Parts: sequence; structure tokens; C-alpha cells
Amino acid sequence: MAQMTGLLTYQGIPVWRHAQIIQWATQIVSGFLAVVLVLWFFLNIGGAIQDRNIPYGFSFLDREYQTPIGHHFLPYESSDSFLYAIGVAATNTVVVSIIGVILATALGIAIGVGRLSGNWIVSKLALAYVEFFRNVPLLVQLFFWFYIFLALPPVRDGFVFFESLHVNNAGVSVPWPVPPDVGMGLVWLALALAGVIAGIIVHRFLLRRETMTGKTSYPVIYGTLTTVGIGLVTWIALMATAGESPFVISYPEQQGTFFRIEGGFTAPAGLLALLIGLVMYTASFIAEIVRAGITSVGKGQTEAARALGLSNLGLLRHVTFPQALRVIIPPLISQFLNLTKNSSLAGAIGYSDLTNVAKTMTQTAPPVSIFILIMLSYLAMSLAYSLAGNLYNRYVRITGA
Repeated sequence: MAQMTGLLTYQGIPVWRHAQIIQWATQIVSGFLAVVLVLWFFLNIGGAIQDRNIPYGFSFLDREYQTPIGHHFLPYESSDSFLYAIGVAATNTVVVSIIGVILATALGIAIGVGRLSGNWIVSKLALAYVEFFRNVPLLVQLFFWFYIFLALPPVRDGFVFFESLHVNNAGVSVPWPVPPDVGMGLVWLALALAGVIAGIIVHRFLLRRETMTGKTSYPVIYGTLTTVGIGLVTWIALMATAGESPFVISYPEQQGTFFRIEGGFTAPAGLLALLIGLVMYTASFIAEIVRAGITSVGKGQTEAARALGLSNLGLLRHVTFPQALRVIIPPLISQFLNLTKNSSLAGAIGYSDLTNVAKTMTQTAPPVSIFILIMLSYLAMSLAYSLAGNLYNRYVRITGA
């Protein structure tokens, strides 16, 4: 009996009273129950699908989609497969989410800092912005911006600014760089990306040296010069080799009897309304996150920085904001995920995002299979944002910058 009792102890404590053993056992049992519940759920769905003869499977992915997609960043033809069409729609969603995240973050930081401004007018305007856009449903805002674009004149009577910017109810057309030769354009983009990486390395090196030695090294200036210099040198080298520029500017022009805009890049009204709505709505939440993060920094930190003679901008850049990032980043990641998922409302204003295209596909393909793919696509995008945000959050916690 004593031997049996000795076997049932861990670190001299009976296993039924050891906190660590109890935690392990609880996690194992919880994980097992979760797996059983998920398996039961999907087996139940599978049985219901078979009993009701609901079509399912993924053999349709190789078939021709045979349906146009209104706007697409990737080349697309109606003869392309369902799988490629899903990829085109997913690209539309990814582009919207990335641009939206960048713009919403920039606007949210500006509004959040404005909320703490000592200027009464700036502070109250920022407060009014947050309270208005945060409390109006996103779908209502999307309709508002979309109908503003619909109220613009048609293409033939649209506004033209500087003979290169066209604004009408179809969207906004702007000059856009296009490569005369795709291969040469890709080569220059790869070299320009290498220049950006080199500039970041130079910036970090000089910043570290400035911190260690106390001597002014101008990391921003030299990092920027490195990036611009590499891009310019490679541009000139490619011009000398191929006899033409890697990119030329294509200007939008109104052509044809149907008054279409050809050339340049045209952002359709649905895309612009979606971006504006997502950015304005999400920025109102980010602004409150930024404000809370900044106010979480101890007052003694700001007083010490002012005693050293730092300006308001220097105080925010070097003292307050780096410490506030530890509080800001976790909820900020959630807002990035919300923006990506909220982009699924694009179908309400006619933009061809992932959800809207998937809904159209259900007319000729199994709906269950299609929306399984769509859910997995959104899950992959959300996990990618979470991974990037968590890695940066860990970097901030380790380096304190």
C-alpha cells in the first residue's frame, strides 16, 4: 500500500492534490472533449447532407466559371476555372484589407493623438469623429459613401482635373505606372525591394550606433538615401541595357462611343466606397485604442522627457508611443481582423470581393463546399494577421522599442 501511494505522488505531493497535475489532466480532458464535439458536429452535418441529397464535393473547382467578375486585380477571363476565380476574388479582398489596414491605422493614430491634444477645437473634433463613426453601423456608412459616388455625373460628363484625374459615377481614374516589358518591370521591382531591405539595414545600424555612442548618425536620412539610390541606379542601368524605362506612366483618357475610360488605373465606385467606409469606421476604434495606450504611460515618464527638453513630437515619438505600443498592439490586431472580416459586406454595394463572388458561385456549384472554402480563406487571412501582429508584439516587448 505504501508503494502504491508512493507511485501516486509527484514531487512528494499526491497527484490528486498537485496543482500542475490537475492542470495537465484538465487540459487533456478538455482537448479530448473538444475533438469529440467537433467530430460529432461535422459527422452530423455530413449525415444530414447525405440524407437530404444536398450536392457537395470539390470536383467543380476544375470547371470553367463562365461568369464575369466586375473588378479584379489579377488577369481574369470567364473561361477560367472556379478555383482561379476564387483566387481572384480572394486577391480583391486581400488588397482591400491591406490598404484598409494601413490607412485606418494612420488615420486612427492621428485621431487618437488629436483626442489628447491641448487644443480644445482639435480635441473636440476628434471626439466628435470617434463618437459619430463608431456608433453608426458600418453597412449604413457603406451605403452612404456608395450613393455619394452614384450621385456623381456619368463618365461622359464627369469631372476632369489637370487633364489626368477623372472622377465620375463609375469611379476615379488616375495615371498609373505600367511596364512596357513585364519581365523588366519585375526585375526592377525585385531590385527596388532589395534597396528597401538595404535601407532598413542601414537605418537600424546607424540607429544602434547613435544609441551606443551618442553621436548623431542621421539614420532616417541615410536609410532613405540608400533605398532611393539603389532604386535610381538600377533604373538607369536597366534603361541603358534595354533602351527603355522599366515603367512608363499610362494616363486615363475618355475614348469610344460608349464613353469608357481607357488607360491609367480606375478604382470603381464600389471599391472606393468600401475602402472609405472600412477606413473611417475602423479608425474610430483604433483612435480609442491609441488614446488608451498613450494615457497608460506613467505621468512621470512625460515629465522626465520634458525636463530633458524634448518637444511634444519628440516626447510622443521617443518616449510615450514606444511604451504605449505594448498596450496598443493586442487590441489593434483585433481591429485588423475585424476590418478584414467586415470587408465581406462589399456585396451590398456591388463590389466583387470573396463573399460576393462565392454567393454568385452557389448558382452553379455546391454551396456547402464553396462556403467551406470561403471560411477557410478568411481563417487563413485572420491567422496571417494574428501571426504578424503577435511576432511584432513579441519584438516590442523584448526590445522595448
